Amino acid sequence: MRRALAILALTATLIALLAGSAGAATAVTAKAQLRGHLPELGESPTMRVFVTQAAYDTYRNSLGDANVFPAASSLFMSFDKEILALYTRGNDTGGRCIGTQIVSGFSGDTLAATASWQAGTCGAPSTAHYPFILISLARTATDGTAWLSSARSVCLSVESQDTNACATLSGASAAPSATASAAPTSSATTAPSATAAPTATRSLTPTQTVAAASPTSAPASTTPSPSRSAAAAASPPATSADNGTNILLYAMLIAIAFLVLLSLFLSRGGRRR
Repeated sequence: MRRALAILALTATLIALLAGSAGAATAVTAKAQLRGHLPELGESPTMRVFVTQAAYDTYRNSLGDANVFPAASSLFMSFDKEILALYTRGNDTGGRCIGTQIVSGFSGDTLAATASWQAGTCGAPSTAHYPFILISLARTATDGTAWLSSARSVCLSVESQDTNACATLSGASAAPSATASAAPTSSATTAPSATAAPTATRSLTPTQTVAAASPTSAPASTTPSPSRSAAAAASPPATSADNGTNILLYAMLIAIAFLVLLSLFLSRGGRRR
């Protein structure tokens, strides 16, 4: 009987340990991207989650002149590996801001993150009392689990439960991913098509240019031939100059011969006298 009770006690202990380990939260890496104080954006804590860059850009643009958030390219994260979460405390006591040490874990269908208060206003005026923090959350937990696909909400609190705020992800985790995949696909589809049109235009233009250039090249081929004929035409003057030189030489020789004959004739005439 005692042995049976001992076995039952050990079994219950193992079940409790297994249940405790199963219920333990899986750690998810969280990094603070930006913090400070915002203009008044409501009195209660709020949480916003941006699964895609398009969703984040839409929210930034909706703030208009009150936009204090950097562009996605300026953040130390990438949407293919992380998501963004924006927590606003609402109306606070002032004189403090949210610390950058964020601890987050995923359990069941909720990712819960906690932060701590830090003295000061993080560069804001001393009268500021609407603290916020923008954090990035890894899509994959530290154990390799892709938690986002099974998540229903993302929550963050700063030391006390009255600061807790959650953002619902039910049905939104698949939609943003589809939107993200559709956006690149459409942009990729339109980009090649737009590129293809200019490419086709360029390919046609050179073809026509080459076709038009071929007749031009034909006259170009005829143009060198006249230049060659001109060069050939310039060669006869050199020949005529040579002929002229020969004629002059012959005339001089004839004149010399004539003078010689004339001198002989005169010399013979003088002897006859």
